[in-house]
Amino acid sequence: MVRINRKMQLPVSRHSRLFPIAHVILAVSLNLVSNIGLRHGFCVSAFSASPTDIISSSTNPITGAASSKTKRIAIVGAGAVGSYYGGRIWESVRSQSDTNVMFHLRNENYDHCIKYGIDVSSYHGDFSIPAEELLAFPTIDDMTQSVNDSSGGGGDADGTFDWVICALKSTSLEEVPKLCGSLLSPETRLLVLMNGLIEEDLIKMMRKQRELKGLEGVGCKAIYGGMALICSNRLSPGKISHTFGGKLLCGVAYSADANANDDSGKWVESDKQAILDLFEPVTPVPFEFDPNLRRGRWWKNVWNLPFSGISVSMGGITVDRIVNDPSLRKLAYKVIDETIAIANADLMKHGCSEDELLGEETKYEMMTLSDNMGPYKPSTMLDLHARKPMEVKYLFRRAVDRADDLGVDCPHLESLVCQIEAHQRHHNLF
Repeated sequence: MVRINRKMQLPVSRHSRLFPIAHVILAVSLNLVSNIGLRHGFCVSAFSASPTDIISSSTNPITGAASSKTKRIAIVGAGAVGSYYGGRIWESVRSQSDTNVMFHLRNENYDHCIKYGIDVSSYHGDFSIPAEELLAFPTIDDMTQSVNDSSGGGGDADGTFDWVICALKSTSLEEVPKLCGSLLSPETRLLVLMNGLIEEDLIKMMRKQRELKGLEGVGCKAIYGGMALICSNRLSPGKISHTFGGKLLCGVAYSADANANDDSGKWVESDKQAILDLFEPVTPVPFEFDPNLRRGRWWKNVWNLPFSGISVSMGGITVDRIVNDPSLRKLAYKVIDETIAIANADLMKHGCSEDELLGEETKYEMMTLSDNMGPYKPSTMLDLHARKPMEVKYLFRRAVDRADDLGVDCPHLESLVCQIEAHQRHHNLF
């Protein structure tokens, strides 16, 4: 028996949802062909006329459970980080017919990718998503409309997303509830890959957004925070350069199953297992679950605050120039020490034991990583050079404010943040 087990799809455009009748006819025709083929001892694969028409009863690669509906993963903010992780997930489920990875791409990025696909040159091996297999949408409305069309517009479980992965910058935090809200359901899990201490404000914003609609709660199964310690830049539309790869660390910010009214990061075992099931098949991504998201955020800050901070305060220099200059290297160590001191004070305030605190190993882990990054350009440096809004509030200022609240001195970090805020004001990078 010859089995073709690769999902093939027609190119997606913003106009594809305008032809639901044609989609139905094509789907029925292909289903008849498929049934005939199965009765004669061979299997054929169907072309999907829309990005969400594939329905399968096979085992779901994300949960490992038998499924009768399409599993959907939305990537919102498919830039350097979103395209990389979304692409790796797509790569892991490419041969499966019951899982769709759907990308929200905007402006010239969308226009390029629907013609040429997404190309990633990676430290862990290059890969591409061909245009004919890319499920790309220029707006969230187009994405939700496509899903609604495929589920018959009934709003049942077949029309929901299993995961929404949001990889916007923290400058767009206020947009997350609006952008992601229509993609969420009580069974959807939201992963936010973003820098800075964002969770408290994000959950408040999501609750507020639903209150405005007369609804209660957060609107999803769970919210996770993700800390990506990778060197990934978008060189041009559809072209991603991933030059160095550390681990992806994730933790739970909110769990409806643990306590729908508690925003303190409590979680249950099913929350942990769900994200392990999502990323364990994605073998090129070193993944780790942190039972304490607050600690995970501070862990990432131990790199971000010294290296992104010094890069911007110096007018935009690469990481290799920081680690190879004796004065800047010394400054980096001082900022690291201050960041760890703030982190541990914050963790102890929230009930962590000494065993859960950040130690010297984190300090040397971040310096070793930086020594091997080469001429990496942090995203804040790129934003400074491009005169785009910089991640200042949640990435830099929030850490200093937390230090003030905790009574922790951080003179070197505070000086860096003052310089960064001066760049932001002088160039109007808000």
